[in-house]
Amino acid sequence: MQQQSAHEAAQAVVNSIYRLSPGDKDSPLIIDVSRSGTRYPPEFLPPASFRALHTKISPYVDRIVLPSVAEGATVLMAEFPPTLVDPNRPVDDLDPDCLDAEWPSVLKPLQASLASGSGLVHTLGSDYTPLYQGKLSVTDVERRISDYYRPYHHALSELLAKKREKFGRAFQLSCHSMSSIGPKDGVPRPPICLGDLDGMTAPTSYVDLVARVFRGQGFEVAFNKPFRGNELLRRHASQAKRIYSLQVEMRRDLYLDEATRELNAGLATLQKCFLEIAALIRTAPPA
Repeated sequence: MQQQSAHEAAQAVVNSIYRLSPGDKDSPLIIDVSRSGTRYPPEFLPPASFRALHTKISPYVDRIVLPSVAEGATVLMAEFPPTLVDPNRPVDDLDPDCLDAEWPSVLKPLQASLASGSGLVHTLGSDYTPLYQGKLSVTDVERRISDYYRPYHHALSELLAKKREKFGRAFQLSCHSMSSIGPKDGVPRPPICLGDLDGMTAPTSYVDLVARVFRGQGFEVAFNKPFRGNELLRRHASQAKRIYSLQVEMRRDLYLDEATRELNAGLATLQKCFLEIAALIRTAPPA
């Protein structure tokens, strides 16, 4: 048997972290899908039920956005699940009480993360039951950050920098899905929520373009509520450098049965939206 080359071994490691789908045409648009990964590392064995873990992902978001590569979008997809480590959380959004030793730097867990158990490392399942029986090893959490979290962010940063260098500007769409009803407040959610950290990460022209496409397919669009965006926007957007970032949250019942997770005909409508967004950004990017 031929020995695996160093390049092949390195690529195998990369493949466990993210999947990259380049656009068929060149475009300044990068779509990142950070919370739909289903490759569970063999060492990731929390005692919670698989359902408690698996229902925390944003299911099939890659299926929704991938057709956009035909119009030039590049899709970056995290292969690991967000319950392992969540790319859309700050690296210091970690509950010190869940660790078996002192963290080497100051931690600043967000109150919302503490309440939902969904910080950098998720500690509660989708049903709010604990994912772990004891404390998490500091060494293990550091490894999750170094092996998964940082490489994903590094890949996204490099892609945006290359697009910015080539086109003079770059556009990021950070895509997620949300339950149709708030799990704690019971409040129905809008079909589409666009987040730009309350105007900090994207110009109005970019937000309007994306909103117009979704509205053209009959979807109501909300802005920054219930979700305004998080680390994937905060870390990568820079209007001064002309790197513009927008978060898209799609209500899950638009494209699947939330109980069985079976896809429905709404998938094609959402795919059409991303295909149109990609075409508009490639041919006439917002000023």
